[in-house]
Amino acid sequence: MSDEFTPYPKNPLIQHFFANIGRTDTIGSGVRNLYKYTPMYSDGGKPELIEDDVFRINIPLDRIAADEATEQKTLSEREQKIYNMICENLHLSVEQVMAELDILRSTVFRDYAKIKKVTGAAYDKKTSTWTL
Repeated sequence: MSDEFTPYPKNPLIQHFFANIGRTDTIGSGVRNLYKYTPMYSDGGKPELIEDDVFRINIPLDRIAADEATEQKTLSEREQKIYNMICENLHLSVEQVMAELDILRSTVFRDYAKIKKVTGAAYDKKTSTWTL
């Protein structure tokens, strides 16, 4: 385990309460497990713990995991077509997409979710418009 990181309970009273009723692990066991198992899944890499205003953990990925993460951040050809349709018409309806691409309603919603995740586009139900 890293010497420069020392886990401590943010609220000791609550931590002791849950420890007494058996609902928590020992303090720091998660950190130990991070250092124990990360090298197995990241080709020997070590996690980086950053305790700032917001606690962050950087875990290095192996090549396969990095490729999978990259795939999740890119749009498929159909999703890109839908995104282009949204850019051209901010009032685009599900029915228009279904008719144009000959796909099911559930497929449109699944593609919408991916488009929202990758591009940050959002649909406002009240005004029936997309915000890019």
